[in-house]
Amino acid sequence: MTIKVKQGLERKKELEEYFKIMNIYSDIAQLLSYPTIGLSSQIAELKAVCLDNSAIDIMELEIIEKHFSNHDVNVLQEYYIKTFDVNAVCYLDIGYVLFGEDSKRSQFLLNMQNEQLQANNDCGKEFPDHLPNVLTLLPKLKSNDFKEELIVTILIPALNHMIENFTNEENSYKYTLKILLKLLETQYVNSDYKPFIIQTKGEDCGGLYGCGMDFSKLKNKRKFN
Repeated sequence: MTIKVKQGLERKKELEEYFKIMNIYSDIAQLLSYPTIGLSSQIAELKAVCLDNSAIDIMELEIIEKHFSNHDVNVLQEYYIKTFDVNAVCYLDIGYVLFGEDSKRSQFLLNMQNEQLQANNDCGKEFPDHLPNVLTLLPKLKSNDFKEELIVTILIPALNHMIENFTNEENSYKYTLKILLKLLETQYVNSDYKPFIIQTKGEDCGGLYGCGMDFSKLKNKRKFN
């Protein structure tokens, strides 16, 4: 086998792995959406990807699998509502997690709406910054550079903040978010982009989300400023 052919096969394998990871984000989006259908195929795809990633805690994956496999859709819906709607443990709208009621969220929503429209990604009745909508957007983005920026500067810090809000260690959605976070972090472990810093303490803060983000910490400021 020539060096050129070998390099071509290695490149093909890299691309296959890349698209496999990108597609799994759409599966996770369904797991984080209001349950209406069976999710066994999404769980199977997630499991296949996670077993190849040493950063993933297999016990956490098993908790997720049992949650979606051992309950009917009515129980799953009630669980979802208690977690993300009524007396929500955390919110799935990325802009609200990062900026709260600050005016920065309006600009962020407008930017995300433009990206969703350009990618022809159906957001349904949810906001364009709703986490499942952002996850289904990722495989459709044409710019890999922008995709990396969105993940590293926006999604990763938002997910960290969401996870911190869970006080019940046994909540299955906490583990779903943790696995999503690990997949994103391992994919872009060598990124040059820097995450937004969410300010939650200090004399100018008006509560948990009152300060929004510290834009001075950004290495690159392109679409989210």
